[in-house]
Amino acid sequence: MKKDIKDEAYRLLHPKPALLITSISRDGKTNVMSCAWATPVSEEPMLVLICLGKGGYTSELIEQTEEFVINIPTKKLMKAINVCGTKSGREFDKAKLAGLTYKPAKKVKPAIIEECVGHIECKLNRKIDGGECNIFIGEIVAAYADEKIFKEVWRTDADIPLHLGGSHFVFFKK
Repeated sequence: MKKDIKDEAYRLLHPKPALLITSISRDGKTNVMSCAWATPVSEEPMLVLICLGKGGYTSELIEQTEEFVINIPTKKLMKAINVCGTKSGREFDKAKLAGLTYKPAKKVKPAIIEECVGHIECKLNRKIDGGECNIFIGEIVAAYADEKIFKEVWRTDADIPLHLGGSHFVFFKK
């Protein structure tokens, strides 16, 4: 017998990588948030989407500046993933609380997170209403990763956190 899980159906599409999204305000204040709702959309042009709650600070900043960075953390950053997923950038400097270091990105204004092993810099292509979420489709303008653990695909021992839902995560095992 199969259990009815309609209210949690999206979790059937997990695990998904736990990511750290950086954005910036018009006046230069950088913010970071945790996100697992992201996916490639197109190879030509190179597009990726992220789904963020309407009214959230990151949604507001992306709407202002039309840029964002997807940063790929490892297991070492689980504390940061938790902090950045449970605090508001309107009220806290989440990078400081989480022990993260901002560094300039190559082609966009939002910073990258130095401790992360991969970065996808995006300029907003379009925003779509997605129910309680905003769907931001970004055109990839730069992408780079740690060559020791990424060669065409992530090594299975890269320790990329995979989000199952809620506060549950798993990691690749060899």
